[in-house]
Amino acid sequence: MPHDSRALLLDVIRGVRNRWRLRLALRGAVIVLAGTATALLLSARGLEALRFSFYSIVAFRIAAVGVFGGLVAYWLIRPLLRRVSATQVALYLEECDPSLEAAILSAVEASSESNPAHSQQLVEQLVEQAIEQCRAIDHGRTIERAGVRRHLATLAAVTAAAVLLVILGPAYLRHGLSALLVISRSAEASSPYKIDVRPGNTSVPRGSDQAVSARLVGFKSKEATLMMRTSPGAAFERVPLVPGTDPTAFEGMLFHLDKATEYYVESNGVNSPTFSMSVLDLPTVKQLELEYRYPAYTALPPRKVDTGGDVAALRGTEVLLRVVPTMATPGGSILLNDSASSVLTTQPDGSLTGSFKIERQGFYKIELTGPHGEKVNASPQYTIDVLNDQAPSVSFVKPGRDTTASPVEDLFVEARADDDFGVKQLQLHYSVNGGAEKTVSLFGGAKPLTEVSAGHTIYLEELGLKPGDFVSYYARATDNDGVQGPKTATSDIYFVQIRPFRKDYKPAQSAGGGGGGGGNEVGALSQQQREIVAATFNVVRDRPKMTADKFRENVVFLTLAQAKLREQVEELVGKLNSRLRDADPAFKKIAEALPKAAAEMKAAESNLKAQQPKEALSPEQRALKLLQDAEQEYETQVAANRNGGGGGGGSQAMADDLADLFELELDKLANQYEMQQRAEQQSGDQKVDELVEKLKELARRQQQEAERQRRMATSGQASGNGSAGQRALADELQEAARRLEQLTREQQRPELADAARKMQEAADAMRQAAANGSKDGGAQANAALDKLREAQQRLERNQTARSERDIQSALRKAQELPAEEKAIGSDVQGLEQSGEQRPARAEALAQRKDAMDAKVGDLQQQLEKLANETRRDERDASRKLDEAAGTIRDKKVREKIRYSRGMLQGSPSQYARAMEEDIGANLDALEKKIGEAAGALGKASKQDALARAAEKARELVRGMESLDERMRQRAEGRGDKGQQQGQQGQQGQQGQQGQQGQQGQQGQQGQQGQQGQQGQQGQQGQQGQQGQQGQQGQQGQQGQQGQGGQQGQQAQGSNRPPQLGAGGYGDARNFGPNVGGRWTGEDIRQFRREFREWQGDAEDLRRQLEASGVNPRDLDAVMRDLRTLDSDQVYADPAGLEKLKAAALERLKKFEFDLRKRVDTDHDALSLSGSDEVPAGFRQAIEEYYRSLSNSFSKKSK
Repeated sequence: MPHDSRALLLDVIRGVRNRWRLRLALRGAVIVLAGTATALLLSARGLEALRFSFYSIVAFRIAAVGVFGGLVAYWLIRPLLRRVSATQVALYLEECDPSLEAAILSAVEASSESNPAHSQQLVEQLVEQAIEQCRAIDHGRTIERAGVRRHLATLAAVTAAAVLLVILGPAYLRHGLSALLVISRSAEASSPYKIDVRPGNTSVPRGSDQAVSARLVGFKSKEATLMMRTSPGAAFERVPLVPGTDPTAFEGMLFHLDKATEYYVESNGVNSPTFSMSVLDLPTVKQLELEYRYPAYTALPPRKVDTGGDVAALRGTEVLLRVVPTMATPGGSILLNDSASSVLTTQPDGSLTGSFKIERQGFYKIELTGPHGEKVNASPQYTIDVLNDQAPSVSFVKPGRDTTASPVEDLFVEARADDDFGVKQLQLHYSVNGGAEKTVSLFGGAKPLTEVSAGHTIYLEELGLKPGDFVSYYARATDNDGVQGPKTATSDIYFVQIRPFRKDYKPAQSAGGGGGGGGNEVGALSQQQREIVAATFNVVRDRPKMTADKFRENVVFLTLAQAKLREQVEELVGKLNSRLRDADPAFKKIAEALPKAAAEMKAAESNLKAQQPKEALSPEQRALKLLQDAEQEYETQVAANRNGGGGGGGSQAMADDLADLFELELDKLANQYEMQQRAEQQSGDQKVDELVEKLKELARRQQQEAERQRRMATSGQASGNGSAGQRALADELQEAARRLEQLTREQQRPELADAARKMQEAADAMRQAAANGSKDGGAQANAALDKLREAQQRLERNQTARSERDIQSALRKAQELPAEEKAIGSDVQGLEQSGEQRPARAEALAQRKDAMDAKVGDLQQQLEKLANETRRDERDASRKLDEAAGTIRDKKVREKIRYSRGMLQGSPSQYARAMEEDIGANLDALEKKIGEAAGALGKASKQDALARAAEKARELVRGMESLDERMRQRAEGRGDKGQQQGQQGQQGQQGQQGQQGQQGQQGQQGQQGQQGQQGQQGQQGQQGQQGQQGQQGQQGQQGQQGQGGQQGQQAQGSNRPPQLGAGGYGDARNFGPNVGGRWTGEDIRQFRREFREWQGDAEDLRRQLEASGVNPRDLDAVMRDLRTLDSDQVYADPAGLEKLKAAALERLKKFEFDLRKRVDTDHDALSLSGSDEVPAGFRQAIEEYYRSLSNSFSKKSK
């Protein structure tokens, strides 16, 4: 048989055999890969369960290698080593393709046998036929193709699944594979979990305490335990470690080490290496006593801490140390922040003393000299926490908002200032129309007070004001920081708009049908400008607290706001000018004032663009004055037109048309402003809610911290460096306080300032608790918790007050709607007489109808929202609010307003008039329902009402105390001379009131040599030197002259009630410039008015108590005392006045105390839980108790 045919057949057989082996190899690879991957993954899981211990890594490495080797040997090597003959391959080929009909098998068998009986030609022909059959089946290449592809796909799928599982699976899988496969690393190095321990192997002085810190690497755990023993054969003892600031950090302390110690740290099944501490006979700190000497300006007494360590005190505090060493030492030093040191001086009793001053945050430790002159770290590293003296806070209690007043009214303002260590000075700054500021010193005595409430009356009549003017005022408080220098705080700025005497800014409807609406929104332009002035003032005030980017952002916002308002004014001017050809000349005054206001706004914009907000205040205030003049002129003309009756065409119709236009434009601006204000208010409320939740969380964590310190004190342990957790809480609380302060400034919400200050005080208390550790059993931690809860309660009270604010806002809107509907109804009736102006006026009325529809819809949404918000705590009020919202729905108020709009083009019919009357009645019912809801608010809880009454009583006590101190300081001559200078303007005007109040002239009041003539006072005298008693007697006669007649003249001259006008203090001026050497007449006038304010507050409190079902009998005596203090005669008898004030104040304090007890019967018990003040007689016993606990624990450790 030819060689080539036989070789070709063998090639076919060989190819089939190779593909068969390839299939077996791929199958084996799939099994080996899947099995090995499974084994590795299970091994990784086992390593995780055993926390990657040394023996587990070794064992699983061996197991993984064994599994891999077994799979390779059985599924790869064994099948591939199997020998397969050509006959077997041919048979396999025939089995895979039966169409061959044993041709290949016969050819292989025939060609392989060398039997001479076989015909060679027959064999050759068999081989040829077999080759032809092979060609028909592509030489057997299709055999095993499907199996190979299947195994390749399976291999790829298994590989991809394993890779994805490793990549996307838990981290321990990757760690486990690394530990199993990277055999070049040792088993210890292969573990991803370990614990770094400090100080590791070290030497410590005998009897010293040693801090131990542990950091978890590769895993997290809530607990970590220090295992220690003092002898090789003893069992390890467990010492719990406390978490640090880092979730993976733990800290602890080993106390009184007097033997060599072996230790390691265990956490969640992971053990650190074992370390040793050798003990040497070296000096260390046995006892550390501290004494805090605070800066003199704080007036705080020195404070001693018998078991010292961490320190937390004001900047500038001097800390005196007394170190008792464990053995005699020639000296030592205090190391501050590893850079500075202070020498310790050896005392005769062997102790060492030294001191350092708290200047900045850091740490300190004690270093002593060893027997051979070596320096020994004799104490752990103690933390120094600097408590900053906070800036004072100042706000206005009365009126605390922008107001309006007539030119003859008296404006009483009450400022409140708080500081942690005393307010040194409180000043009132006010100006007229943005002019030169006048300064009045409200408080400025030699004895600073932590709480100051001071009032002052600004007599507007004496300032020569007219309608359209405004008075702006703000307060500034200065503390007495003697270390970093006095810090000042400035309140928000407020405005008093001067309106005509007895002018109602909602003009009454007359019988005439002349144009114009209610004019309820005529103040929209000036209101927005006032907001811009106030925002600019705040930016100037808060600039030192802002970053450069924040300052630039705020100024850009002001620039855009001023530009937008200017454009709106210019648009209004254009519309007015286009319709002024035949109008009443009086309206031209408005058109002339508005362009001037726009020009001033343009100047303010230029300053703001140049990043000069302070320079922008003057043109902004001038623009405000011009806008108020324009609005005042508008009010005057509208009222005059209506009082003159409506008419047909001509100038009257044009004036009405312009009034409609002016009012519509202002109404649009008012709506935009109100929407913006509401959005800002909702944003602020949301932030307050978030802070309340944050305080709840911090209070919970602080309670846990206090409990932890109590347990550690009970078990005889000290907290050591575990106080880091307490400091972390203080940092979080301080950050929350900063956010609240920022909210207070940005949204002008001074009611939140108290809560922010309480939060800061709580943060300082936490730092003091961290410094004290568990030495006091957690008393200071509980004190910090009490302060934190107090801050939380203040914010929650703000949430309660929010509901009242929102309901009052809804009530105000509801009160405006009936008046607006009445004005619209009147104008609808006047359409018949409008003549050619009817289409334009009908269109204007339609726009007003649309605006009213939008207002009613907005009010409905507001009522529904309020009902949902108050449903839990104020069910009665919530039900009333639901009924009010239902009135709008059920009565179809909005549908009626829309329907009536479509009737404006036709002639008003009886049905149209009835429709307007029906809408007005529905709006009146709506106002009544909301009023009922406002009355029901707060009645759900008598306890809440009593709490508000107690707070009001506390404010009365505070105000009376502050006024008493100010009167005493001024009488003793320690008042600020700036008060007299700040009042010279008013006193000068008082000196020329012969025409106004029949008081004559007062001149040269500042001189001791003379007192000027006083006209119309019955007797005129001259007071020369103070030693001339006879002339002083004349002054006394002046002080006793007829009060009633003189007051009557003054009241008649000022055209106002005696109790409100300057004339109400006419007799006080009879005392001359210095009554008995104590107060001036102006002083007495201010004091009397302030006492009158307290009397009014007491009357409000009395009504509040009666509404709560509390008998206010005890308050009546206080009110009688206050009425007596509002009399000139009492100031002539200083001794009697002091007794009267003391009696009134004592009664008020007792009343407030009794009321407070009714509010919170367990207040005393709660207060005791957080107190760290220990009576002197028990201090030594308590210290000995904790010392014995510590000693007993140390003995157990041994």
